[in-house]
Amino acid sequence: MFSISAATFYQIPRVETVLQDLRSGIRNIRSAPGFSFILILMLALGIGANTAIFSVIHAVLLSSPPYPHGERLVEVWEAASGQNIPVNWINFQHWRQENRTFETMAGFETADLPLIGRGDAMLAHAAIVTSAFFRLTGWRPLMGRLIGENDDRPGAAAAVLITAEFWTRKLGRDPNVVGSALNLDGKSYEVVGILPPDLRFLTQAVDFYLPAGPRNGDVLDRGNHGSMAAVGLLKPGVTRAMARADLDAIMRRLALADPGPESEHHTFVAWLAAFGTDDIRQPLLMLMGAVGLVLIIACANVASLLLARSTTRVREIAIRSAIGGGRGRLARQILTENLVLAAMGGGLGLVLAEVCLRVLLVVGPRDIPRLWEASLNLQVLSFSAALTVITGLIAGLAPVARLGKLDLTLALKEGSPAASGGRRGHALRGGVVIAQIAVTLLLTFSCGLLLRSLALAQTSYPGFDPERLLAFEVQLPRSRYGSDDTVRRFYKRLIDAVRREPGVVSVGAVNCPPSSPCARGWYSISDMPRPSPANVPLTFLSSVDPSYFATMRIHLLAGRSFTDADRRGGPPVAVVNEKLARFWWPMNPNLAVGHPLKFGGPYMEGSTYEIVGVVASVSQTGLDSEPFAEVHVNFAQSASSAMVVMVRFIGDPARIIPSLRRDLAAIDPTVPVQSLRPFEQWIGATLERRRFSTSLFGIFAALAVALSSAGIYGMLSYWVGVRRKEIAIRFALGARRSRILLWIAGQAARVVGAGVTLGLFASWWASQWLSGMVFKISAQDPSILFAAAGAVVAIAAAAASIPIWRASRVDPIRTLHDA
Repeated sequence: MFSISAATFYQIPRVETVLQDLRSGIRNIRSAPGFSFILILMLALGIGANTAIFSVIHAVLLSSPPYPHGERLVEVWEAASGQNIPVNWINFQHWRQENRTFETMAGFETADLPLIGRGDAMLAHAAIVTSAFFRLTGWRPLMGRLIGENDDRPGAAAAVLITAEFWTRKLGRDPNVVGSALNLDGKSYEVVGILPPDLRFLTQAVDFYLPAGPRNGDVLDRGNHGSMAAVGLLKPGVTRAMARADLDAIMRRLALADPGPESEHHTFVAWLAAFGTDDIRQPLLMLMGAVGLVLIIACANVASLLLARSTTRVREIAIRSAIGGGRGRLARQILTENLVLAAMGGGLGLVLAEVCLRVLLVVGPRDIPRLWEASLNLQVLSFSAALTVITGLIAGLAPVARLGKLDLTLALKEGSPAASGGRRGHALRGGVVIAQIAVTLLLTFSCGLLLRSLALAQTSYPGFDPERLLAFEVQLPRSRYGSDDTVRRFYKRLIDAVRREPGVVSVGAVNCPPSSPCARGWYSISDMPRPSPANVPLTFLSSVDPSYFATMRIHLLAGRSFTDADRRGGPPVAVVNEKLARFWWPMNPNLAVGHPLKFGGPYMEGSTYEIVGVVASVSQTGLDSEPFAEVHVNFAQSASSAMVVMVRFIGDPARIIPSLRRDLAAIDPTVPVQSLRPFEQWIGATLERRRFSTSLFGIFAALAVALSSAGIYGMLSYWVGVRRKEIAIRFALGARRSRILLWIAGQAARVVGAGVTLGLFASWWASQWLSGMVFKISAQDPSILFAAAGAVVAIAAAAASIPIWRASRVDPIRTLHDA
């Protein structure tokens, strides 16, 4: 028997021997260009897909923020009742001054501010930061200077640092812009500098930076939480747990010195690299697993094809061994040829990866952190190179293993079992195809779950009617509309003007429409049992006008809606959603009407409102999310300068939208339009990440199906080819064509049945990992599981039909004569 010892195989070859093996491998590849191209293409698809997805994962999940010592940067929030909340300015000052675990700490938040005096009024995006932020990022100005400590003090002159993109887009690259003034939110700011291009504020692009100190200097209450968070650079050797313990100790000292509702607060510390990635981490890892499975299928196909090809070279290898060819040398030559094939596949895979990556960057959701940084960098290229070598070795192991069990005596005989593959070779190829079918079923089932979840999210009733609805988003400058009365008068004029437009059916206003970020706050029902400080419930809070519920077609379940009689100065009233009411009155949520609701909970000062109505719950955080508790207050009693005017219309929205813009300009041309679009686009944007991951899963599942079909086709074609003589003999002895077809179909059915059975178990086991990605459907849904199995069986049957049909067309006389 032909065997290979480890000592023989691992002998270090000389350079000229390696070069000879390379030349031999290249000659063999060139001698079968069609066969080699198929192998290279299969490897390129698997390696390219893995490289593209890994580059995204490396940029989004694995890489440190692009700042000095980014691996030590953390984000810090306050935490209470199991929820992260913005950082109070006073608490932040104590953290910054008294901590022992941070080298530097900075505060940051974002805001949209009206810009006037530079052409048409526009809403610009601002990052409001403390001066230490720039020490953490290591940024340097392109022109002028950065925001410094003197700019960051309460009462300091108003300074603004603009980005190069804003300078180009809005200011026409004015060379004298440094030192000039910008009117932001009705206040004049001096431009102190310009940042270089392509710098992003954490996960998003902004237009300019403002110092946080002057905006927060009047905060005197530790219970006043805006929207600020903190970022800090840990000292070398400090862990997150140590940093959190340090800040919690400061919070306890503050609680002793200034007791109050904040006494229950502690801190939350997380790596800045994970900022904004919580809900994309699992889909990306699942995608990496999917492309890994695709690569496994590609490797299995390549291994199967190489095994089939090795049977045609058995006599060649046996002869070379008989005339003195070393066994280790023959094995290394086969592996060298496979590595050359893998290298070619890896090279083509890099080209495909670059193309895929460019497409991903175009179609991918804009809110995925650092997605724009994904590229074929050194780390990604190293991953691709390692993947290529491993793939080449894995694909070549099967032919090498078979080489070690080759019987030279039988191999030298024409038509011997060794020369035609033997039972062991057929069993190995069958096992490879079984694995392919199982993996394909797993990916098809996963794709089916995600597609069904996406369909349910897109078609499920969100609690209102989104059709024929425009969202007209406006934000008033605080300098011109600093009082509640001026805000109310403005929106009354705007709503009245919009109602008079042809095609407008009804108009309502809300400061927090469905599928948009909403302010959250603690609350309690005053005449119900008092919750513990750690269990005070949270609710979304929105301000609406009396026509809002009718315009949105949100059903009133109990009590009444707001009316014009609910005026400022009158008894405060509120309308709650069914989710909140059912939390307190699970058997009959309508009982909420008439009860007092106190904002801030029982341990904080806050206003008390009478619940006058209960409305249906809406999908407040997106179409693929469950409703959250929500309290609506009357706009007349709680005015907001940032409102979204909801317009129910008939006819063509393209005719109505310009009219709405003219109405706003006629009232106040200095007020910018934040957005004006059909509300279906607004809420549809919440499904971008789900569409993204589902589309990629679908592509990889389709690729797996194609590769698996090729594997089934190749296995049966080879099986029929090596049994062509046996089939001819059976025909010559009088076997019916139907029995031949059943015999060959039975071979295929056993392989497909085993693969589907294994795939069903694998899918059922993997469903637990998909539970967090599905919506309104069980991750173990049997209908989708068996539908996926049926689809795989149908595809396998289609792939097997051609070899089976060819077997039925064998001419026994010609076949036996040629043999």
